[in-house]
Amino acid sequence: MWVYKALKWAFLFSNVMLLMVFPNTVKAENKIETITVTGSRIKRSVQADSSSPITNVGAERLSNIGANGVRDLVEVLPFNAGAQNNSDNLSQNYTVGTSNFNLRGLGVSSTLVLLNGRRQVTSSVVTDQGASFVDTASLIPSLAVKRIEILRDGASAIYGSDAVAGVVNFISRDDLNGAQLQYEYRQRVSDGSQDETKIDFAYGLELGETGYLLFAASFLERSSLLLGEVDWFKPAFSSFGNPGSFVIPSLSSPQNPQGLTIADDNCENNGGQLSAGSNGNSFCLFDFAPQITVVPNEDRLQLFVKAKWDWNDQIHLWFEAGHADNQISREVSPSFPVLNAPNVLASHPDNPYAEDVFFRGRPFGWGKPTEQNSYEHQTTRVAFGIEGDVGQDIYWQLAYVHAINDALLNPRDVIADNFQQSLLGYGGVNCDSAQGAGVGLCLYFNPFDPLDPDNERLRPFIIGDYIGNLESQLQMLEGYVSFDEAFSLGEEFVAVAIGAQVRKESIVQRYDALTQQDRFAFLIGNQNVEGSREVSAIFAEARLPITPKIEVGLAVRYEDYGRLGGDTTNPKFSILWRVAEHLSLRSSYSTSFRAPSVHQLKGVQTNFANITDPTDGSTTFGGNRTIGDDKLVPETSTAINLGASFSDNAMSIDVDYWRFSFDDVLTRESHQAVVNTMPNDPTRVVRTSAGTISIVNTKFINAQAIDTSGVDLVGQYNVDTQYGLFTPEVSATYLLSYDLTDDTGAMSDGLGKLNRNTVGNPAPRLRGSAGVRWLWRNHQVNAFLRHVSSYENDVSGEKVGSFTTLDTQYSLKLGELMRLKAQSSVAIGILNITDDPPPFVDIAGSYDPRTGDPRGRRVYIKLKIEF
Repeated sequence: MWVYKALKWAFLFSNVMLLMVFPNTVKAENKIETITVTGSRIKRSVQADSSSPITNVGAERLSNIGANGVRDLVEVLPFNAGAQNNSDNLSQNYTVGTSNFNLRGLGVSSTLVLLNGRRQVTSSVVTDQGASFVDTASLIPSLAVKRIEILRDGASAIYGSDAVAGVVNFISRDDLNGAQLQYEYRQRVSDGSQDETKIDFAYGLELGETGYLLFAASFLERSSLLLGEVDWFKPAFSSFGNPGSFVIPSLSSPQNPQGLTIADDNCENNGGQLSAGSNGNSFCLFDFAPQITVVPNEDRLQLFVKAKWDWNDQIHLWFEAGHADNQISREVSPSFPVLNAPNVLASHPDNPYAEDVFFRGRPFGWGKPTEQNSYEHQTTRVAFGIEGDVGQDIYWQLAYVHAINDALLNPRDVIADNFQQSLLGYGGVNCDSAQGAGVGLCLYFNPFDPLDPDNERLRPFIIGDYIGNLESQLQMLEGYVSFDEAFSLGEEFVAVAIGAQVRKESIVQRYDALTQQDRFAFLIGNQNVEGSREVSAIFAEARLPITPKIEVGLAVRYEDYGRLGGDTTNPKFSILWRVAEHLSLRSSYSTSFRAPSVHQLKGVQTNFANITDPTDGSTTFGGNRTIGDDKLVPETSTAINLGASFSDNAMSIDVDYWRFSFDDVLTRESHQAVVNTMPNDPTRVVRTSAGTISIVNTKFINAQAIDTSGVDLVGQYNVDTQYGLFTPEVSATYLLSYDLTDDTGAMSDGLGKLNRNTVGNPAPRLRGSAGVRWLWRNHQVNAFLRHVSSYENDVSGEKVGSFTTLDTQYSLKLGELMRLKAQSSVAIGILNITDDPPPFVDIAGSYDPRTGDPRGRRVYIKLKIEF
C-alpha cells in the first residue's frame, strides 16, 4: 500500500517536472542566487528576510562556544528547556548516549529535527516518559556542519507532525575544497578523572565541472564520571540493601498485615544505615549515589558523505549517506534491588528468626564492585533526489529518505527465580537438586552475611543479561515545486509552493526469552512489539507582497494518518513589515499537531522508577510498565509570535514575544500519582507477598494542557577599534507563564518550578548568556557568562539555586605565523572556570539532569589543520 502511494506520487510529480523543464519554456534571464530558509519552501534572496523567528548557529559559532557536539549547543540555547542530554541511571533508563532538543519545554517529541531540510528517523529507544525523539548525537560529524537553523515557532503547516514547538535543521557544508583535520582533547580538572578525545576529518572536492563531493568522519572516545568522584553529591538511599531487611510474618498487625519489617541486626556494622519507618518498621538502607554514572564511557563513530551533480543547467542530482555507531557502558550499583520479596525458609542454616521470612534487599550491596551495563546505538541514513530550476522563477525537488536506528540494550539484573532457588539452597549453575539443599554443588545464598564467600560464587547464577534489540525505521518520499512569480499582485509577484509527502514509520522490539518472561527481579522484563503506520500529506504555501514593505505569508498542510491518528489540517498566517531600511516587524499565528508515536500507539515499555510507598513511608525503585493505546488522539497547539528586528552594519537586535497553547498533551501517567491515589488497587499497583511494590501499571494518556509564554532577546554590537574588533552579545529567554492542566482537570502553575511529577518540564524563569568576542589579526578571545535562574522543587518546596558558569577560549591562526602552506589554528579553553557544581535538588543524584550540568571545570585544546 505504502509503496503504491509513493510510486503514484513520484510518477505524477516527475511528469509535471519534465513538462516544466521542456527547453522551449526556459527563460533566459540573469539568475540571482536564492536559498531555502527553514520554515518555508519558498526561496529567498536573503536569509534574514523571514516572518518567523530563526536562530542561526554557524560552524564558527559552535567552535567559539567550546561545543564538542550538539549536546553542548543544546546546553547554551536559552529557548531550550528540559532536554535529556545528561546520562543519568535514574532518568535515562535506556536512552544513555543519546541527545535531543526540547524547545520551549514542550517535550522532546515536540521539536522536529531535520537534516538538510528532510526528516530523520526517530530513536528506537524512548524516554522514561515514552517520548520518541531524533538522536542528534547520530546526525552528522562536526566538520560537516555548515550551520544549524532553529525555527522558534510552530511549523506543522510546513513540515507536519512533531513541529509543534519548532524545527532544528542541520545543514551540511558545500563550500569545502580541500581537507580539514581536527584533534581535540578535554579533561575535567576538578574532582574525578573524566576526559575525552575527539578526531574529526572532512574532505571536499569538485568532481569535474559539474559535481561536488563531501566526506566527513568523526571519532569520539569518552571516559566516565561517577557521582562518587565529585564532592557535591549527597546520599541516595534505597530501603532494599545488602545488608538488607526482613519481613517477619509472626509480627503482623493491622498496620502491617504481611508482617513487621526489621532491619538486619548487623546493618550498620556491615556498611548499611539504619532507618525507622512508619508503623514500627525499620529498614537497612543502601546508599547507591556513589555508583550513579553522570558521564558514561562512549566510543562514537560518525560517517557522512554528500554528492551533487549537475545533469544540465536546469536539473541537478544529489545523494547523501550517513552512519553513526555509539557504544556506551556505564557503572551501576553492584546489583539491583529484588522487588519480589523472596522467601527465606526457617530451615536456612543462617536464618536467626526460626520461621519463614521475606528478604527485602539485593544480593550484592555495600563493599561490592559496581556492575557494568552496556548499550549500542546505530543509525544509518540514505537520501537522494533530483531538483531543478526553470529559469529564475521556478524551483522543484523530489527526494527520498530511508533511515534506520538500531539499539542493543544489555543491562544486567538479578534473575528472580534463580535468586529464590539460591535462598532455598539450590543455587549454582551445576546444582543437582536431587541431592538436596546445600548438598554437593548446590549452594545457599546467605542474606544474613554480605561477606559469605558462597554469595560471590553464586554471582554467575544469580545475575543475568537483559537483552533487547530495537529498531525504528523511516521511509519518506517528498516532492514540491515553488514559483517565485506565480502571478502578479499590483507591481509585485506572489510566490507559491505546493507539494506532497508520503512516509512510513515502523518499530520492532525483540527481547530474549528471560526478558519476555518477566524473570528479572528489578527490570522485570519487556514484551516483543512491532507496529507501523503510513502517513500522506499535501501542503501549500504562499507569499503575498501587499505593498513593497508589507508581506503576508499563508501556509496550510493536510495530513492523513489513517486508522492510527485520523487526519488533521493546520494553517499558518504571518506578516512581515519592513518599517525602515534597518527595522522590521513580524508576527505569526499557527496551529500545530503531533500525532501519537508508533511506540505510544503499539509499544510496551517497562523501566524502573523511584517510588515512595504511602502505606509504610519507604522509598525505593520499582518497575513501571506502560502499554500503548491506539485510541490516543494527536496533541494540538496554537502558537503566536510577535517580533522586531533591527540590524545595521554594527548592531543587530531581535526581540520576540511568543505564546504556545498546547492541548491533549501526549505523555505517560505519573507513576507516583498512581501509587498515591490507588496504593491498594492490584490492577494498578502490583505488590509482592511481603507487601512491597513490584510493578506500577501506568498508561499513555492525552493530558489536558500546557500554556506557556515568554520573551526572547538576541543582540550583538560590533566595535571596530585599532586594537581589534570587539563584539559583545546577549541571548536570553524570560518565561512569563507556564500553566499546566493534568488529565483530571486540575490546574497548577509550573512557572519557576521543577515540575517533577507533572506533565511539564523544568521551567526556570530566566535562561541566558552574555559574552564578548575579541578579534585582532590572528588572535581571537571568547568569553561567555551563562545563567539559569533559581526555581522551586515543587515536590519538597525547597529552592533550587541558580546556576552560573563562565567559559573562555583563546584561538590563534598559525598559518601566517609559522609560514606554513597549510592553514592551521590552535584553540585552548576552559569551561566552567569557577567549577560551580549543579544546584542541589533533593532527588537521587543530587541535581536536576534536565537543567544542571554535572561535568564541572574542564579544559581543552583543539588543533585544526587545513590543506
